Amino acid sequence: MIEGLQRADRRRSVVDCVAVTVGGAVGAALRYEIWTWRSTPRWLLMSTFGVNVFGCLVIGAALGYLSGHPAPAARAGLFGLACGFTTFSLYAFQAVTHRGAWNSVMYLLGTPIAALIAMALGAAITRPRSR
Repeated sequence: MIEGLQRADRRRSVVDCVAVTVGGAVGAALRYEIWTWRSTPRWLLMSTFGVNVFGCLVIGAALGYLSGHPAPAARAGLFGLACGFTTFSLYAFQAVTHRGAWNSVMYLLGTPIAALIAMALGAAITRPRSR
């Protein structure tokens, strides 16, 4: 577990909230910019793949570097940036920092399966019925 990230009693400051907000906005804007460089279906898949892998590399390196350093605002901003930029970094982070290998494996495998089922169910529920 990376130090200081899972303390339930830690109070979030206004600075932490602002850091998450700004980081998330910057990450989302970067993601959108990369996503709209081209409009081909292949680009959309490859850019999502690339952004997710790069984002996981960056968040892993930054959190490893910040481990043991009292920098809650930097962590908050990093989480905002990574979560706004990628669709995958927090999912991967939670899987590798969870205590218990079996739970991590179940989380890694169960999340995409459950998400795909939920998306299909949501689409089926809201899809207009043909007359």
